[in-house]
Amino acid sequence: MSTGVKQYDQQQQYASVYGGRSSPPSQQYPSQHAGGSQYAGSSRARTARYAATTEKPANPNRNRNIAACAATCVLLGILGFLTWKYALDEPSNWAETGEGFGDLWEGIGNKWNEWDLGNFSDVLDGLDDISFGDLFNEDPQTGKNVTLKWHEDFIKYDDGGLHLTLQNALDDTWQTEFEYAVADWSESEALTLDTERVDVDHTCKRVDDVMLVCNANFGATGWVGINENSIMGANPGVIVSSIAKMNEYYLRNANFDHRRFTMCHEIGHGLGLPHTDENPYNTNLGNCLDYTDNPKTNILPGEVNMAKLRNMYLNRRRTLSRVEKEDGTVVVTTATMVSDEMQKEWAKGGMGGE
Repeated sequence: MSTGVKQYDQQQQYASVYGGRSSPPSQQYPSQHAGGSQYAGSSRARTARYAATTEKPANPNRNRNIAACAATCVLLGILGFLTWKYALDEPSNWAETGEGFGDLWEGIGNKWNEWDLGNFSDVLDGLDDISFGDLFNEDPQTGKNVTLKWHEDFIKYDDGGLHLTLQNALDDTWQTEFEYAVADWSESEALTLDTERVDVDHTCKRVDDVMLVCNANFGATGWVGINENSIMGANPGVIVSSIAKMNEYYLRNANFDHRRFTMCHEIGHGLGLPHTDENPYNTNLGNCLDYTDNPKTNILPGEVNMAKLRNMYLNRRRTLSRVEKEDGTVVVTTATMVSDEMQKEWAKGGMGGE
């Protein structure tokens, strides 16, 4: 009896634990341990029903991502083709591709420089609170005072002297100063100057065989203007191109005399002329190649500049007379000489007159 009671109690315990079933799992589902087909079949059925009810629906975000990726690849392909064809000029090998990218990068740098040099938002309000004379301290021409001539290809000694084109790459704010300076220098009989208006170039890129005149914000360099002559040969060499630069950091809001003086000064250097004086605080000499703290009376070329240009670009003519007696007749011969050496030779009677 006691054994039967214990068995009953155990069955009641299993019933309370297993939700009313009268036997533990090992007794309720003997096939689990014995490999019975009844349990296996029901297990597979439950698995199939679970899979059917838990199958994931299609993900629309995944489809959109695939479409966006495909569109991006197509766009990159188009950009790559356009870069290869137009930016790199259709390179056929890796060397040409590298060269093409180098040129492209240089072009991007030039565009950046052009924007930066053409940005006039951080320039001075004027030069009223600055000593204008101190702004010549950083002029690379200071102390050199070398006279340079243009290459012989630009000079016709008997027909207008130096024949030179000035390319005007200035913006509209500099046109008056440029026109005045060209007109003032053209008063020299030793100069035949032509002008050509070109696109504004704040990068001031050198151009062969001409003098380029430009303006840009070069910053607080210490110089208001600068001239860069490209020289061929040595001791001292000859000019083959020139750039006259106006620094807008100082000159953008400067008065007209300061701007006109600087334009005249830098074009003068571009013609090959040196300074006539480098002390800005002494009395003005009346020419724009003279350093000055007050340019009002130094805004034009002076006679000293004109004389030097004649000596550089025109034949140095001398008119002389020599008296000879021929059969008792006095003959006066007038000659025009092109050099001191020829003058001396002619004076000795070694050359016939013209």
